[in-house]
Amino acid sequence: MIEVLKTGWHNTIQDLGRFGYQELGVPSSGAMDLNAFTWANKLLNNPSNASCIEMTIKGPTLKFHQPTYITITGATMPAMLNSNTVKMYRPIKIQKGDVLQFSNVTSGCRAYLGILGGFETEIILSSKSQYKGLTLHDQIDKKSLIPIKEVPFIPKGAVLKTPLIDYQSIFLKSYKGPEYKLLNTQSKNRIKTLTFNVSRNNNRMGVHLEEKINQKLPEIWSCPSLPGTVQLTPDGTLILLMRDAQVTGGYPRILQLSDDAINLLAQKTTKDQIKFEIKALH
Repeated sequence: MIEVLKTGWHNTIQDLGRFGYQELGVPSSGAMDLNAFTWANKLLNNPSNASCIEMTIKGPTLKFHQPTYITITGATMPAMLNSNTVKMYRPIKIQKGDVLQFSNVTSGCRAYLGILGGFETEIILSSKSQYKGLTLHDQIDKKSLIPIKEVPFIPKGAVLKTPLIDYQSIFLKSYKGPEYKLLNTQSKNRIKTLTFNVSRNNNRMGVHLEEKINQKLPEIWSCPSLPGTVQLTPDGTLILLMRDAQVTGGYPRILQLSDDAINLLAQKTTKDQIKFEIKALH
């Protein structure tokens, strides 16, 4: 078991997500930065879908009631194990009674805590990803106990020296969406050349940008949307949908982010800058 002594800011259990329920209006959810999530499991030789704790802005303080191994990946979020600094992107041995304390991120937005064998929390619709209104809890709670497995093997001790995504980059690789052709030349040029700023309105559902596109497109029927869809609202705001976003929407879909771009955007927060790098489909 792991005891949550302090909750941090917004920390949730996530896996790869739940799929096959979109027709019921259930979003896919899952880890926001799937690259960092994947490495948290790879470094422990875990199954690819083993659940991790996704830690946003500030992580929790945890007490371990059994020995295990952990990894920390994603955003730079300094951590102390029994008052000793621990490094990221490598297996870390945990003894019974150890206390792990995270502080605020210094770079990026979301870090991941992987654990040997994954967390043994509830499975709802084939996933452990927490989502408000669907799972019993929408984040980890103070004083709660999180069950973990007793796994009889030891990780190989691999170390990833350089994360595969440059979190300092501002370029989001994207493709033209179904309604992109409705934009006039001026709007297209603005989208291609402007450096946008992430607004305060950003979360697991979507990221709003501060700068606006001053062209009102015709209304469309409610159409399918998915993580990475870039919508243009009537007031000119761009909304970049993320993992917990709705599965349909009535706003024009002008761009679709690549998988790597979604992972990178997951590490951006208020006032961070982004630029769209629009690619042609081959």
